[in-house]
Amino acid sequence: MVDILLINPPIALSQWESKLGSKLSPMGLLSLASYVREKNISVKIIDAYNTGVDVRTVLGQIKVDSPVYVGITATTNMIYSAAQMAKEIKKSFPDIITIIGGSHVTALPEDTIEQFPHFDVGIYGEGEKTLFDLIVRDKIDENIDGIVFRNNGKITKTAVRDYIKNLDDLPFPAYDLLPNFPGFYRPSPNNYSRLPIAPVISSRGCPYSCSFCAQSVFGRHLRACSIDYLISLLEYMQNRYGIKEVCFFDDIFLLNKKKLYEFIEKKEKSNLDISWSCEGRADRNEERLFRDMRKAGCWQISFGLESGSQKILDYFNKKMSVDKIWQTLNSVNKANIKSRAYFIIGSPPETVQTLEDTRKLALKAPLNEILISFFTPLPGSVAYNDIFASTKIKDFSKIDTFLINYIPPNLNEEILVGFMNRVYKSFYLHPKRLIRYFFMLFNYHKTIHLINALLAFIKLTFGKRLPE
Repeated sequence: MVDILLINPPIALSQWESKLGSKLSPMGLLSLASYVREKNISVKIIDAYNTGVDVRTVLGQIKVDSPVYVGITATTNMIYSAAQMAKEIKKSFPDIITIIGGSHVTALPEDTIEQFPHFDVGIYGEGEKTLFDLIVRDKIDENIDGIVFRNNGKITKTAVRDYIKNLDDLPFPAYDLLPNFPGFYRPSPNNYSRLPIAPVISSRGCPYSCSFCAQSVFGRHLRACSIDYLISLLEYMQNRYGIKEVCFFDDIFLLNKKKLYEFIEKKEKSNLDISWSCEGRADRNEERLFRDMRKAGCWQISFGLESGSQKILDYFNKKMSVDKIWQTLNSVNKANIKSRAYFIIGSPPETVQTLEDTRKLALKAPLNEILISFFTPLPGSVAYNDIFASTKIKDFSKIDTFLINYIPPNLNEEILVGFMNRVYKSFYLHPKRLIRYFFMLFNYHKTIHLINALLAFIKLTFGKRLPE
């Protein structure tokens, strides 16, 4: 018997193409699990999203473990899968208390509980302390901050819980609760250089306010663990699991130059043999910094470029110039670090000309990988509130960045889909990239994953991109 079973719900077959061969550890659940376990609450995790287990298998595990609580996490495009899971659980085990957490319920707390009756309670915002309080009190009421629930037929949302100020207070993520960790988990073939690999999140919050981004879970106030804590975590991962590479999934790992240099210096003084990649903003033209990062093991940076048009960048409130993007990418390239770029097409001001600006940036800048998604007004974002201010969306099944959910006034579906396909083909069918992928096939660690990613890419590029 366990106190709580945490579930990463299964992905729909129609959504599988967006994974592009990647299997990433569910970091939110790992943090929740480690936090409550440290306080003597028994916990297990089922990662149905990555392992592909079905509802019947989950129900069988619940029968064995007999949890008092089942917690399910969900982004907006996964909320229906989570709701279906909760429905099946309540049908077979009506006494189990079902909890929904994640970005969707955080953005739309009352609506989520109203729309999906098989969730008994929702946790909105940062979840560690709230989940612990909920289990320890063993009662759902207004005295627990950060929850939303039904109270005599009405939806009650309690006070907002304060964010965790010192991330060093958190125990290391409970990687050991994933039975196939680390061997089973890895990003797409182009996004790791060594195995085993694991994700790490060293900060929470983002001080920027991009209009397409839902910041509701961790907020705008940046909080980061200390570099000593981070080095200890990496040493633990290397010694316990043999990890040889990590990918930092912080929103803005490059923001604090002083802490970044502290990390570089302390990593070099340690016994760590770990390469790494990270995500960052393309607004730093500092070749020396990038060269020092390369010496410290950084081999790739992923940038949210979004567009090659200043008009679109301004609409997104990126506070970044196209010129600065070019300068940053050139500096990264000179430092022998690979660049990966995310683009968003189809926002309200998008035109044929702004798409052309993006095409030029994607094909002419020194980029090694690109990923294009369609503009999707996610709940909790400024764009969602602007575009759907007078409309309450009830069907979130098509809210997916790989599907067209919004059509700008100056364009149509065919133009957007055609643009994505043309840019992908021009970029990835370039001879130098084809040669790179060919040699990847001789790396037995990457062969199967490369084939799976290729099949997903073909479906993504040549298949139908419109919601039915």
